[in-house]
Amino acid sequence: MKDLILDANFPRTPAGRVYHLGLKRGEIANRIITVGDPKRARTIASHFDKSPAPYELLSGRGFLTITGRYNGVPVSATAIGMGGPNMDFFVREARECLEGEMVIVRYGSCGALTGLPVGSLVVPEACVAVTRNWDFDFSAPQGDVDQDEDAYVISKPVDGDRELHDKLVQVMTKAAERAHADEAKRTAVLGDVVNAAADR
Repeated sequence: MKDLILDANFPRTPAGRVYHLGLKRGEIANRIITVGDPKRARTIASHFDKSPAPYELLSGRGFLTITGRYNGVPVSATAIGMGGPNMDFFVREARECLEGEMVIVRYGSCGALTGLPVGSLVVPEACVAVTRNWDFDFSAPQGDVDQDEDAYVISKPVDGDRELHDKLVQVMTKAAERAHADEAKRTAVLGDVVNAAADR
C-alpha cells in the first residue's frame, strides 16, 4: 500500500481515483444531493432522466454515487452514511473531482434540540458542529464534580448559501402543500429537492 499512496493527506488509487469516494473527474456533478442511506440515493436517482442512463459507483469504502440528469441538468445523489468525518471525506474528495461551483444539499433525518414533532420539515439557515469532550467525567454525579470544561464543545454557526436556502424553502413549502392536499403526491418532495439543487 505504501508504494501506491503518494500523499497520505489526500490519497488516490493508482488509477487516479479519490480514495474514499472512488471517483474521478466526470463521474460526479457539480450539483449534489447527499443522503445517509443508499436506498434513499437510489430513490432520488429514480427521478433522474432515463437518457442518458445514470452512472453508478459504489466505492470500496461504502460511498454510493449516482450521477445523471434531471430535466437535462447534471445532478448526483451520493450516500455518505452519517457523521462529520464522512461529510469531511465527501466534501474534500468531491471538490477534487470538480471544477467550478459546487452545490451540496443534505437530504435526511436528524435529531433536534428543541421540541419539534417527529416528521417536521426543517431547512436550516446555518449549522454547528457538536463534539463530545472526551475528558469530561460523565460518570460523576451531577453537581459533584469540579470540572473546568463543558461536556460538549459547540462550534460557531456556519451560514449556508442564502439563495439556495430560500429556493429550498420555497419548493419544499409548495411540495409539502401538494403532499398535504393529496397523500399520493408525497414522493414529489424528492423531485422538488432534486429540482432545487439543479436550478441553483
